[in-house]
Amino acid sequence: MEKRVLSSLVVLALCVAPFPQASAATAKAGATCTKLKAISIVNGKKFTCIKSGKKLVWDKGVVVKVVTSKPSPTSNTSTPLISCPKPDSADQSGISQSRANSLIGMSEPQAEECAASLNWGYRVGQRDSEMFATTKDYRFDRVTVTVMLGVVTRVDVG
Repeated sequence: MEKRVLSSLVVLALCVAPFPQASAATAKAGATCTKLKAISIVNGKKFTCIKSGKKLVWDKGVVVKVVTSKPSPTSNTSTPLISCPKPDSADQSGISQSRANSLIGMSEPQAEECAASLNWGYRVGQRDSEMFATTKDYRFDRVTVTVMLGVVTRVDVG
């Protein structure tokens, strides 16, 4: 009898317990973040993870504009004016976060092509509301990107 009551309470607790939502991972001013200097773009604002006291939190955010080039007479589409950084020998020992952030604002195919040209490992950690399974191993030669509406909005090294 006690086993039934105990198992019923466990099942009830699991049903009532709150589950974290994917939306909880989105940046919001003052909300906690997990990685210092991580960058996330949400609704046209660029948030950076900063240290406030002993906590990591998102800053107030800075409004960013997507700059697109004027279409050429032979082209009917516009492409962002974001260029891939030049190869650097330092990338062989580890990609710096500031160099990885150069992928922010690129379309997904552009970012993948840029990473390949720099010999960086590349993977998508999240595309719109779909989060992909990733390993927790930290690799200095790989970037993990978050893609929203076809544009890279966040890049993490590792």
